[in-house]
Amino acid sequence: MLVLSGPYINQTAQAFFEDQVKYKFVHHWYPMLSDSSPEKRFQAARAFLTYPEWSLPLLRNAIMNPDSENVSWQIAMLIGMLGDSTDVPPLLKIWRELGMDENSPIWLGAMRRLYWKSRGPDPRAPILKSLTVNYAENSVEAEIDEKAVNLLFQIENPATTPRFIRVSANYWLTITDENIPSKYFWIPAGGRIESSIKANIYPASHAENIRLDFRIWEVGVPEPILHRTGEIPFTVK
Repeated sequence: MLVLSGPYINQTAQAFFEDQVKYKFVHHWYPMLSDSSPEKRFQAARAFLTYPEWSLPLLRNAIMNPDSENVSWQIAMLIGMLGDSTDVPPLLKIWRELGMDENSPIWLGAMRRLYWKSRGPDPRAPILKSLTVNYAENSVEAEIDEKAVNLLFQIENPATTPRFIRVSANYWLTITDENIPSKYFWIPAGGRIESSIKANIYPASHAENIRLDFRIWEVGVPEPILHRTGEIPFTVK
């Protein structure tokens, strides 16, 4: 006669329970996150929050999948509650690919929460290594007053931990769209990013120069950590 001991039965029951929960996550709760019913979405979210040891790997697998269109705001919200700062770069990549703007509070809130959950105490702020303004090719010779401006910049992170930053640019003494979107960047410890901000500007007839305000913000901090101003020569034909 086969006699099963208590520990063996407990281990078997636990393994069976885990398999059932994992199966239900994949085939039931995960699809339910995008259900049209708020009640079902709430039930699914509650399950993910109840069993993070099994739900978080599934969520992380979703944001590492190249098909970013299948990543909903519900997934971003849950990762923001369960994950850590290593989840910010893939979330940021998907957020950009989906064409989100800075008025996407759930995505930004999730990334901000993850960043500050493990932000290191190193006080060193990002350093602006270079900032140049170029006109687009043939833009200066155009017959119209509108000029395409490309603002190029390099930012370095001297800290021993990553930095999550927002970069903004505003032009004054000109007619332009003042809602130039900010850009968000994740800079690894000791790393550097190179990027640009493009805008179309129309110089005012009474001004030969355009003022530029360039700011770097640490995400989650109300005041900019760097603010540079300068004048750009601009002659109207």
